[in-house]
Amino acid sequence: MKFAHLADCHIGGWRDPNLKELTIECFEKAIDISIENEVDFVLIAGDLFDTALPNVDQLKRTTKALQYLRELDIPVYAIAGSHDYSPSGKTMLDVLENAKLLKNVSKNPYKFTIDKKTGTKITGLGGKRSSLEINDFKELDKPLLESEPGFKIFMFHTAVEELRPIDLEAMQAISLNDFPKGFNYYAGGHVHIVLEKDADIGKVIFPGPGFPNNFRELEKLKKGSFYIVEKAGDTLLTNKIELNLKEVLSYSFDATNKTPDEIDSEILTTIKDFHNKIVTIRIKGELESGK
Repeated sequence: MKFAHLADCHIGGWRDPNLKELTIECFEKAIDISIENEVDFVLIAGDLFDTALPNVDQLKRTTKALQYLRELDIPVYAIAGSHDYSPSGKTMLDVLENAKLLKNVSKNPYKFTIDKKTGTKITGLGGKRSSLEINDFKELDKPLLESEPGFKIFMFHTAVEELRPIDLEAMQAISLNDFPKGFNYYAGGHVHIVLEKDADIGKVIFPGPGFPNNFRELEKLKKGSFYIVEKAGDTLLTNKIELNLKEVLSYSFDATNKTPDEIDSEILTTIKDFHNKIVTIRIKGELESGK
């Protein structure tokens, strides 16, 4: 059995049209790679889109990729993320589910979705605005979920207290103790990090965003990613797949005690190889004079 685990695709994110285009291209590439690897199903752990009402052109291309999977009899199991919801609580996942392009497995966490081909049992909790899904975790009947037999996957879209990076320690999070135990795989989303952890509850993976979603992520991550996971006997073999469609070059300049002309010159003489690349420039320090 083999499956793909995507999260935080944020299709349609970024204002810049070139960067916006990369969000959908990375998603399309992830689907192509998943098909090439002959996965049995695809998981999307929240924030497929960057907004509850995505651009029509972005929606058409997303739908086309999902239709391709359906034609190949590769089901898609998804949960909503914090960006997927409208103020009224509606989500585009409802439209895609009505079109039979995916299955939202988080509507009733106690009713497992069973993958017909592999028998895998999938459930989870979606993300909400302002981390309100934390309340859902607190109220979860964990013993009921733990008693379900078979190979089980739990999908979630929230930060985990014990697994947050230091720079995100202020982010609202749940504890590993809030999860039901005994699942074979915990498919995470929401926190834009690449993390694989064999925790006490089981294997927890955050696959990273489909494409970096802000300036800082471009500097830090450089590229998008997702996971392909294979069950070989009692072992789960994990493979991080990088979505490196454009090279990212990041530069930092110290403007301390320099004039505007001096820092301009330093930037222009340093950055020369930028054709068809994404370049980030960070400038800090206090100028000697000028603006």
